[in-house]
Amino acid sequence: MADKKPEIVNNPTAPEIYADRIASVSLRGNVARISFASDRSGGDPKNPQSVVSGHVAMPVRGFIQLYAQMQSVVRQMEAGGMLKAPVATSVKAAHKTPAPVQKKTAAPKKKTAAKKKSAGSKSKK
Repeated sequence: MADKKPEIVNNPTAPEIYADRIASVSLRGNVARISFASDRSGGDPKNPQSVVSGHVAMPVRGFIQLYAQMQSVVRQMEAGGMLKAPVATSVKAAHKTPAPVQKKTAAPKKKTAAKKKSAGSKSKK
């Protein structure tokens, strides 16, 4: 039997966190932790400071649900023209064959330098 979704009750006194970016995401055990950061102007307005503005800790299951919802919103933004789809996900890029990987070879300059060193020591004798 599928889990029944609980009714969501709005809490107007719940804190609202503003963030310019995600400062960090970590996973410890079965808990995902997200730290948010906001830019704040300090003494130098040209160099704002990034200050942690809040944290969210949630079970991994909730984190995966958050990820799925965020992907859905991004797809809606792409469909609405607010964002361009990344080139890697376009149809043309999907059919493109990746360039062959070249194997690295030993640098001949290192060998040449070693030969010059040994040759130089022979000529000094």
